[in-house]
Amino acid sequence: MVAGYLAQPKAQKKYPGLVYCRGGIHRVGMVQIGWIEHMAACGFVVCAPSYRGNEGGRGQDEFGGADRQDVYDALQLLSSLPRVDADRIGAFGFSRGAVGAFLAAAETKRIGALVSWGGIVDLHLTYEEREDLRRMLKRVVGHPVKDAHAYMDRSALYHAEEVDCPVLFIQGGRDDQVSPLHSAYMAERLEMLGKPYVSWYYPEYGHHFPEAAHYGTLSEACQWLKQKLQKRCASGRRVVERGTHEE
Repeated sequence: MVAGYLAQPKAQKKYPGLVYCRGGIHRVGMVQIGWIEHMAACGFVVCAPSYRGNEGGRGQDEFGGADRQDVYDALQLLSSLPRVDADRIGAFGFSRGAVGAFLAAAETKRIGALVSWGGIVDLHLTYEEREDLRRMLKRVVGHPVKDAHAYMDRSALYHAEEVDCPVLFIQGGRDDQVSPLHSAYMAERLEMLGKPYVSWYYPEYGHHFPEAAHYGTLSEACQWLKQKLQKRCASGRRVVERGTHEE
């Protein structure tokens, strides 16, 4: 059993679905209720798993290991809801949540568009940058050298070939928790592969934006998602567009 949240608009009609992948681990980075309420107000049915081992759920949070299945199950749950258009489902990954969002896009092929906000795409880079997380990463994931495969398996950078949907990167230039190198490296990889992506870079902001800027950017990101999901639905296939970089 895995705990999670569901937010949906009041009107009784079909909406695109959105899997919201929270950041952090355990009590750090828990599902932000205000965020998913805002996403619902923007016209999405949102499912936000807390991941196994959190908020009373059984099992062990492995920071993108077996708990990735919780994201896939949330995707399946969304697809089964009568008010969700199963042909229009996106993923939104914040910080660590980008791990699950990208893996869902790569392994299920059911994600029509993806937002990575301050997202981790290379766990080895996280280990190098975040000395404060090294003990947790060694305990949960393993040693970065001896268990390098476990780090690579959780890193979107090594799954870029399988990510076919459009990707939006949202990144603060002063982010000291997930550096801009993550989105830059992933964007470069997608560019090399001819994959669709867009980057929104905010040099003045950190990992968390000021409230007004956060919700304004979130509204714009939801609009981007709806446009990409609508294109996919109208064409009957995944959107194919070349990578672009916008600041």
